[in-house]
Amino acid sequence: MNVNGQQVETVGIPLHWGFEGVARKGYIANTLTPNVGDSNSQTPEYKAFLVNIEKA
Repeated sequence: MNVNGQQVETVGIPLHWGFEGVARKGYIANTLTPNVGDSNSQTPEYKAFLVNIEKA
């Protein structure tokens, strides 16, 4: 997708469920998101945020 002449990509991650096993707890994708929300409705903004992906 191009936005103002710049190539922009979309990243998707499973939102609600994480794997839970004997060795580790199943964390959900919301642990990766910033803890911000609307002060009037008390609704968290977990569904859209900016990311910076770099090669390892």
